[in-house]
Amino acid sequence: MGQCVRRQRWVPAWIRVGLFAAGLALLASGAGSAQVFPLALGKKPAVTDTSKRAGNTAPDSPRAALSAFLELTNAGDFSDAAQYLDFSASERESGAHLARELSVVLDRYIDIDLDAVSGASHGDTTARLPDGAQQIGTVPGSHNRRDPVRLTRVTRAGVGRWVFSRSTVDRIAGWYDQLPDRWTLEHLPSRLLNAGPLGIRWWQWLAMPLLVLVSWGLGTVIGRLARALVGLVGRRAKSKWSERLLRELHGPFALGAMMVVALGLLPWLSLDARANQKIGTIINAVLVIALFWALWRMVDGWRQVTVEEGWAQTSTTSRGLLSLMSRAAKAAVAVIGIVAVLATLGYPVAALLGGLGLGGLAFALAAQKTLENLFGAVSIGADRLFREGDTVTIEGVNGIVEAIGLRSTRIRTPERTIVSMPNGKVADAKIEAFAPRDRIRFTGVLQLVYDTTAAQMRAVIAGTEQVLRSEPKVAPDTIGVFFLQLSPSSLDVQVIAAFQTTNGSEFQRIRQDVLLRIMDAVERAGTRFAFPTQTVHIASLPPAPVSTPAVDAAPMPPPS
Repeated sequence: MGQCVRRQRWVPAWIRVGLFAAGLALLASGAGSAQVFPLALGKKPAVTDTSKRAGNTAPDSPRAALSAFLELTNAGDFSDAAQYLDFSASERESGAHLARELSVVLDRYIDIDLDAVSGASHGDTTARLPDGAQQIGTVPGSHNRRDPVRLTRVTRAGVGRWVFSRSTVDRIAGWYDQLPDRWTLEHLPSRLLNAGPLGIRWWQWLAMPLLVLVSWGLGTVIGRLARALVGLVGRRAKSKWSERLLRELHGPFALGAMMVVALGLLPWLSLDARANQKIGTIINAVLVIALFWALWRMVDGWRQVTVEEGWAQTSTTSRGLLSLMSRAAKAAVAVIGIVAVLATLGYPVAALLGGLGLGGLAFALAAQKTLENLFGAVSIGADRLFREGDTVTIEGVNGIVEAIGLRSTRIRTPERTIVSMPNGKVADAKIEAFAPRDRIRFTGVLQLVYDTTAAQMRAVIAGTEQVLRSEPKVAPDTIGVFFLQLSPSSLDVQVIAAFQTTNGSEFQRIRQDVLLRIMDAVERAGTRFAFPTQTVHIASLPPAPVSTPAVDAAPMPPPS
């Protein structure tokens, strides 16, 4: 138990910090992982190279203008980026400042996909917008509404070009003032405000470890508080399962609490839309991992609680069956958890689920009998109708159950032979189990000779009933002695009783004693037991008349 406790204290901390750090590493290596995982799952990676897009993009298109604006702002050249803003000549001096503020707003709220922006010179004519207008997204505005960010086509010096619309430029200052991290943007050193890997600013990279530590600490505190609350409920319920569940779910719940805290603190980093979506997706994936980790530990807790019960302790087969069931359940949890995590990360899992379904169908068809016997063993263990060592009668086979295996049940017959029956057949068969009975029925017929008088018959009935009532192991409410019938060779007396014992040897001893005392009662009544007899009466027949043959009276001829 001590080793188990140490493992539980070490694993949650390692997993919680390790998974979150792995998530950040996955985010940092997003360029590589974005190519590996989608290809493995049949998903084509998006084309992000502008050189590959240039062949389908007109130089005077909305896509070309937006791409040039983003490249200039990423390079810090806000003066040149201001040429893509539609403002008056009086506002030209503040053009660089507006371009900088607009780039911050776009990074924060819009995940720009250049492939979704029209590459034609006249823009997207199919959208429900005025001619010469292209919308690239929306940002939070005043009064809880979303303001559109649009490009418009203008003509300057006889040349048509796309710039951010006048209405968009007029709202830049208001959007920027509503940013939650405006103070950091205005007071932190410019080096920390520069974009680092994946477009995330350096101060945000430095704040991420602090976010991890704070989330870990608060998650641990919340996990302990929840553990104390659940422990209080468990102590009131006085349930082994609640105590085991409390110990098993400490780590998963702490990890889940850590991720919930991280989601709450994530807006304080003020990440751009794309990075915020990526990290939020990773945190959600870790929450899914925590959920399935909890299911995994619940399977372990169920197995431990079940093993501690009496019916599992008395049978090694039952413990082996529980171990097999727990491994199968954990395998199912692991497979479903992996699929759920991949789906949370945005990868297509339909093909994977289809393959698992076909593989499971093929496996089920190939192992149909094996699975039938396995589930039969589960059914036998769940019903607990009989155990090893019990006397049963199954499909006419009577004997003692020697073993309940994963495939078959073996029965030792009175002839000392072994009968093996598949568990699938046993689960569907008619089973007579003798161990659950609380008493053993005794019945018999006393056959008396026909010379027995009515008074002797009454004495036999009264004496037999007295013998049964004087036996302490006989249930009084089950005693029945009565004159049954006049059979061809005897007068029959029916005797019925139930012995309050479940031991076969004790039943034999009590029955012997009762039968001997019944014989004494019959002798005292002056009669005796009959035995099968048959009397054959042969009736004498009258003698048959003797017939005399007729004699010819003719004289004999004289001798010659």
